[in-house]
Amino acid sequence: MTSLKGMDFRAAFSIFSEDGKRGADICEFSNGKTYLDEKEWVEGTTFKNRHGGSLVGPFNSTEEAEKFIVPTDWFLGRPRR
Repeated sequence: MTSLKGMDFRAAFSIFSEDGKRGADICEFSNGKTYLDEKEWVEGTTFKNRHGGSLVGPFNSTEEAEKFIVPTDWFLGRPRR
């Protein structure tokens, strides 16, 4: 896996689950790849990164990343199948 440390990126947009308890920042990096920063609401605090600071990806585009995350059981708040 290529390191993203020190690489420039922009947060293209954020998406949130219907209930507002899960979200993802979709980030485009200067290497042309897109990654997801998945976050969950922690009661009484704020959103926390779901993977301890790790990003999910790479994806070839913001559209690909969004199509990946939106139908997942986690994003929809359903138990794992």
